[in-house]
Amino acid sequence: MAWRILLTEESTWSVSVAAERCAGSHDWTLVAGFRAAVPEPRRLWVPLPVRSPSKAQLFADADSISNETLLVALEACLAQ
Repeated sequence: MAWRILLTEESTWSVSVAAERCAGSHDWTLVAGFRAAVPEPRRLWVPLPVRSPSKAQLFADADSISNETLLVALEACLAQ
């Protein structure tokens, strides 16, 4: 997934992705990194419901993630 920009009512967020593999697992999980500079600098890492045994396939699948899905994940994290 290419780097993206998401707009919410409060902030503009830069979004990138990373792959993470937990100990004892053979699958990679896609994690979204959200960064907002204003009004308050913040950085959040949110696991997404995308998994694959192939790291390359995981990043290929990331291209199909919609901005709406990313916004839902961000809002869920902010609500905690």
